[in-house]
Amino acid sequence: MRKWKFLSLILIISVLVIGACGKKPADDTKNDPVLTTEKETEGGSIESGDGFGFTIFDLEIDINGEDAIDVSYDVTEQADADYKNKLNEIDVEGAKAMDELDILFKEIRLTKDTPEDQAINDILKFYEIDDYSKFELNVNFDEGTELRIHKTK
Repeated sequence: MRKWKFLSLILIISVLVIGACGKKPADDTKNDPVLTTEKETEGGSIESGDGFGFTIFDLEIDINGEDAIDVSYDVTEQADADYKNKLNEIDVEGAKAMDELDILFKEIRLTKDTPEDQAINDILKFYEIDDYSKFELNVNFDEGTELRIHKTK
């Protein structure tokens, strides 16, 4: 009898071990949709300039021969911005510069069709500048056109 109990116990343990090893592993993968990203093309999003209509915006304004405003905005490869406003003692880069420039760009609404004089007047009005000794503006618009203004007084 003892022999039967021992053999029965071994048989039960063997069945449990073989049964546990024979099952397929649980499928832990979920059927979540796969998210993919595509490389942005120029003009495709705010990151590439579509939000403002241009990929490069460089502005320099001097008053009485001294630097007053110096703006550099470039999103051709990666968003990059520097903003210096010596009139208001602002000198920022990166995201803080983007915040400052967002206000400027939304106010002046510069497009490829904006006449030079209007661009100059709108920018000077934004900064409350009456007179300048040097005004340089270089803009590359999304569709490939450029605006170049270089004036000295």
